[in-house]
Amino acid sequence: MAKLKSIPRRLGYIVGAQWARDLAWTVFTILLARHSKDMLGQIMLSLSYGYLVKTVADVGLNDFLLSTFARGEARPRMLLGCVTWLKFALLLAALGVTWLTTGVQAYTLELRCTVLVIAAGFGLDGVSDSFFALCQARGRQDMEMRIRAPAALIGFGYGIVCVLLDAPVLLIAVYKMLESLVCMGLACFALGRNPLTRVRPGAALDLLRRMKHGLVFTGMSLCAMFYNKINVFFLKRYGGDGAVGGYGVAWEMVEGLTVLLSGALLGKVIFPLLARLWQEDRAAFGRLSGQTARSLWAAALPMIFVICVESDRLLPFVYGPDYAGAATAQRLLTPCLATAFLHNLAAYAMIGMRRHNLLFVFYLSGLVVNIVCCFSLIPAMPLEGAALALTVAKVWVAVLTVSFFQWTVRPMSLAQWALLGVSAAAAALLWWTLGLALPREVAELAGLAPLLALLWAWRPPPPFEAG
Repeated sequence: MAKLKSIPRRLGYIVGAQWARDLAWTVFTILLARHSKDMLGQIMLSLSYGYLVKTVADVGLNDFLLSTFARGEARPRMLLGCVTWLKFALLLAALGVTWLTTGVQAYTLELRCTVLVIAAGFGLDGVSDSFFALCQARGRQDMEMRIRAPAALIGFGYGIVCVLLDAPVLLIAVYKMLESLVCMGLACFALGRNPLTRVRPGAALDLLRRMKHGLVFTGMSLCAMFYNKINVFFLKRYGGDGAVGGYGVAWEMVEGLTVLLSGALLGKVIFPLLARLWQEDRAAFGRLSGQTARSLWAAALPMIFVICVESDRLLPFVYGPDYAGAATAQRLLTPCLATAFLHNLAAYAMIGMRRHNLLFVFYLSGLVVNIVCCFSLIPAMPLEGAALALTVAKVWVAVLTVSFFQWTVRPMSLAQWALLGVSAAAAALLWWTLGLALPREVAELAGLAPLLALLWAWRPPPPFEAG
């Protein structure tokens, strides 16, 4: 129970670092969006390539490392050094493929260089993530906060200054490289040694043997990243830089909320506990899963409601009138927020239960669904089609993972699912019926009321602290 009570403190460290970075990123993107829609589109396109390069450089090992560190199954520093060497080699190969791919796509030289610089920065993030996996497994989320927050502020501070000085997009793109280099430097300083030194050949061979079991994590990461980002490449082809910029601002709000809560809480706090509890205490595993599922659902629904009913006001107010047309795309993306909360919990639980092979099959099917949607939807309606392609793929994968999780662990009872459905239906009904006769603000507040009541009933602190 002491482990459960420590969750809010550990989450506070992660959220503190995430908030610092997200605040700087928000200021940066708003300034860039108001400065140039096409320039924002080029940065967003480069970010998509960057995420793919990071996934390749990370080689899907972070979840594997986190599980290994949490169980104490290997010498941490030796394993960390071997993984770092492997990630650097994969990063160089991924950057070479990225350069060739942008050439095949006939991008301008400036855009190709912009993509390469940002992709290199993301790849270095994938390398340094191994150290943060060790921090998370040891409960030192405070160390991660002390490193990530200043690195983000330095990188985005540079980017903001460049935007204000009307610098070219290539100079602006250096912000990511700067952030990653500062992050890596501080991580090496905190570790007290260079992880690349004193790595014995025997340790490298041991890692390769372990990699046979970890390749499935690589496949999962690649599938997930491709079905999250491939629609942007289709959108660039059929809609241009401006459409990519509109999609970027529509997705930013949804993705930001997802990463802030589900990524910080589940990936960096809950998952290490689930991996340990599945072996030590199955009853505690079930309790923690149920408490987390209820709290995430209760937090997700009010966010989805507000974004759906206020998109037409939020986007122009924050990013400027040029982005009013992206409101429909943002509404189409809001189901991704709900699926991300429960899917991420179910996926991490499946990894903790060592059902990662089945999870890989689920991810692979999501990639196939996404590719089919990209070919069929985006050419006819680029912006809305890109949003629909991502939403359909995410909903498909979430249905598979959450159904398996519910069937095996039963984190939520039928009564709790019924209460969830009734609350959502009541919110929609109040908003629609009252909106016919009353001002929209009154209808929106009335619709939000049952969701806030559910949030209060399933608020996180009581479940995490109860006996």
